[in-house]
Amino acid sequence: MNKYRILLIITLLSLAGYNVEAQRFNRRVTEGFITVGAQVGTINYFGDMNPLTQYVAPEWRFLRPSIAINVQRKLSSNFHVRLEFTYGRLRGDDFISASPNNARHRYRYMRNTHFRNDIKELSLVGEYNIIGSSGKYYRRANFTPYILGGIAVFHHNPKAKTSDEFGGKWVALQPLGTEGQQSGVEGYAKPYARIQPALIFGAGVKWKLNDRTNLSFELAFRYLFFDQIDDVSGTYPDMGDLQSDLVRSLSNRTLETNNAVTGRSREPDLSRILEQVSPRVTYVGSDGNPYNTIAGFGSKGDKRGEAGNNDIYLVAGIRLSYIINVGLKCPQIR
Repeated sequence: MNKYRILLIITLLSLAGYNVEAQRFNRRVTEGFITVGAQVGTINYFGDMNPLTQYVAPEWRFLRPSIAINVQRKLSSNFHVRLEFTYGRLRGDDFISASPNNARHRYRYMRNTHFRNDIKELSLVGEYNIIGSSGKYYRRANFTPYILGGIAVFHHNPKAKTSDEFGGKWVALQPLGTEGQQSGVEGYAKPYARIQPALIFGAGVKWKLNDRTNLSFELAFRYLFFDQIDDVSGTYPDMGDLQSDLVRSLSNRTLETNNAVTGRSREPDLSRILEQVSPRVTYVGSDGNPYNTIAGFGSKGDKRGEAGNNDIYLVAGIRLSYIINVGLKCPQIR
């Protein structure tokens, strides 16, 4: 009987010792590392000139290149965090994306706005690898999908190209206040800031190329807290409240006969719209001067954009990362 007790005690002690050693082993071999990387890809946006509700995919003709550089730290078997800088240019143009023959798009074709906006973004992102790696850096998973989320701060400055009458130049729109923000007249919104926050959500897949190099494909949305990344949001101002003819020409572009960016003619579609859909009208502004426009556009309070829907931009690309520092402490998250 005593020998069975002794055997039981030895077995329990062995199991306890194995468990302690296993925990020590896990703590010992699970290590963090730091990587540096770069991404090349595309950037596009959803907003008043590319409505999310009307498109399954982005407006492919407005895809523009984007680049990013980052530094990333492994914090646990599954979780990484990275600091990243991204640059890209957003584009939109009613003349290109809205068909004058489609009743659903016709309003945007008549509005005839366009923009470009250079985005400079700094983000802090958490990345969760679905297939974790708890060993040495060179034993990390050969392949894993991952999800990501984070916050960003970006600088933007929407611009539009003036008509030939004003030199056909790209000008910054925020200082002009095309919806009355800079008019000094009460009742208009305040000027929007050119530095804005955003939330980031996305997903990707990652492949191990060798002991220190990874290749990934990633797609991530930036959800914004404002609706002016394209300088279109609410309603038309009273043209008489605006500061100059230049601002008025950029606020209401409905009667321009040529697209300012491409130089292509809007005739005969514009003539047909004026005859069959909305006629040309003239109204008197607050300054007592007459202003020509299309009925439903250009008068104070006429709809110019979708004020209730904040803008979104999307960054997608291929990234290459390289491990530069290994053996860092990486606590287990249980």
